[in-house]
Amino acid sequence: MRISFLRNAAAWLGAGTAFVSLALSAPCAVAGSEYLSRPDVRSFIEAMQTEHALDLAELERVLGEARHQPTVVRLIGPERPKTSTPPVRSYPRYRAKFLTNLRIAAGARYWDRHEEYLRRAEAEFGVPAEVILGILGVETAFGQNTGSFRVVDSLATIAFDGPRRQEYFRDELKELLLLARDLNIDPLAIKGSYAGAMGLPQFMPSSYRRYAVDFDQDQAIDLIGSPADAIGSVASYLKAYGWNEGEPATVTVKLPAGSEADLVTGLERAHDVAELQGRGVKFSSSKLPEGLCSVVELPAPGKPSKYVAGFGNFEAVTRYNRSTFYATAVLELADAIRVARTRQMTARAETKSGP
Repeated sequence: MRISFLRNAAAWLGAGTAFVSLALSAPCAVAGSEYLSRPDVRSFIEAMQTEHALDLAELERVLGEARHQPTVVRLIGPERPKTSTPPVRSYPRYRAKFLTNLRIAAGARYWDRHEEYLRRAEAEFGVPAEVILGILGVETAFGQNTGSFRVVDSLATIAFDGPRRQEYFRDELKELLLLARDLNIDPLAIKGSYAGAMGLPQFMPSSYRRYAVDFDQDQAIDLIGSPADAIGSVASYLKAYGWNEGEPATVTVKLPAGSEADLVTGLERAHDVAELQGRGVKFSSSKLPEGLCSVVELPAPGKPSKYVAGFGNFEAVTRYNRSTFYATAVLELADAIRVARTRQMTARAETKSGP
């Protein structure tokens, strides 16, 4: 059974439904794309035709209309030279962008509106409602900012002219074209972030193909117009990357003075809990998941750093974005939304019971 890409293609277009309007409104577009005359693009087209039986005329139409985006090149940025001075990292500054009263309140309201789907996602995938909301909140503020770039433009720009990770983005461009074919949508219609992420949960095309689900069961996977599909797809993604129901993602730790350089591993789960305890690390909880953990530093310039141990569920969140700051902010926003939701429910109960 074919599942259509979305109920209403206009949801991807923002304003207007004609595909041609996208080419006219693409941000910072360079007119007169010369992609089709380039050998690397011709090789890409030939591979898509040979390996995936995509129609040659359709490939030439789409890539012929793709536009190089200088803004995308600037935003993706070059690799930082190894000899350059590392930037000053501040977790509190990063955290402050997402853990705002407005975003926390929006998360509690989102929970209230979509409780049915959040409860079902938790039952089917084992991912708590607040963690799903933490990701949706950090990624797009619950749909307020899903991106205004044509995804074809973004991916083609980085794939063929980007300063780094060209192979990865060529794979994502391939996945976008396959997704569009499989689900019968014009790839030129799809909008997203400057890096090609789409919808409420900001899925890359490969993730869309592998993990997105039709959670409202309306025969349409719509990650921009359907909160239900976004909720179920986030839970599906985290489960696929190893989320274990009921386990804490992180536990605060205290490191022995002078051991930080030896013990901090960031994204890598390289430590056994018993080993860390034997080296004098103090865990804030005695209920710890089995398996290896990482030790993550959360620096605050001018103040002592905080440290947490990251377990399997923390790693699952980092597979969404390979950043310890990102995963920590998602989980802290999740906790804050849960607390706000609990207060909301308590207040309602007290109002119903009366004096």
